[in-house]
Amino acid sequence: MLAILFAAGLIAGVIDAIAGGGGLITLPVFALVLPGGLGPEAIGTNKIAGLVAALAALGVYAKGGHLDWKRAGRFALLVGLGALAGSTASPWVPVFGFKIFLAVSCPVILWVVWNRPLWIERGAAGVSTRFRLPLEVNGLICGLYDGIWGPGGGTFMFLALFLGSGLPLLQSLAASKLANALSAGASLANFAYGGYVRWNIGMILAAGILIGSVAGAALATRNAARIVRPVLAIVAILLMVRMLLKTSVEHSGVEPLTSTMPSWRSTN
Repeated sequence: MLAILFAAGLIAGVIDAIAGGGGLITLPVFALVLPGGLGPEAIGTNKIAGLVAALAALGVYAKGGHLDWKRAGRFALLVGLGALAGSTASPWVPVFGFKIFLAVSCPVILWVVWNRPLWIERGAAGVSTRFRLPLEVNGLICGLYDGIWGPGGGTFMFLALFLGSGLPLLQSLAASKLANALSAGASLANFAYGGYVRWNIGMILAAGILIGSVAGAALATRNAARIVRPVLAIVAILLMVRMLLKTSVEHSGVEPLTSTMPSWRSTN
């Protein structure tokens, strides 16, 4: 079990540092090894991995000079406010709406991945001003999504910064990690206060995710455009698989263990 946890953390760390979505790997692993399955303990313990992964990647990007603290801070603040509002509204938001959102957004992510000129021509300078939205608007939207639903939230933060706000590729990655770190830290404190964190299990996987995140961020720093595209494709596929699995469980009539905690849905 220890080897599985460490290996899962290693793989998730590489993916998460490059394009987000590491929680799509780590949360199912915690659900398998913890007695409560996909319940509060798995989600709470997963926040350890999320925080460690975000801080490790953030450190690499910041050291390389890719973190614009002012812009990233504004984005992270709005993500936090949006997540607070989203988690409050979560019990009253119909789940099928986010299934539709993921069904539409995943193919869009795959289209973005294969749009090679977007990465080569605009990767260093950001996207055209014609398509930009204010940084604060994108942060609020990402926060709402993360608070209400959650899966792949880090990936959507990166894409919102890169495609929506026009930040350069590496600055987008760095800023998304700052927002991830603040979100994961706040969530971890909440879950820990409620006694839903298994620190001994979480720290084993966190050791792997620490190494993986540093390695992944270093790879992205050296060759971001070439590395990010295939990893985004993997994350999009993981999102679609997760949506299909969740739908099959609901149709089977089995009540998810997380139904007792409707406002805590994030897997980041």
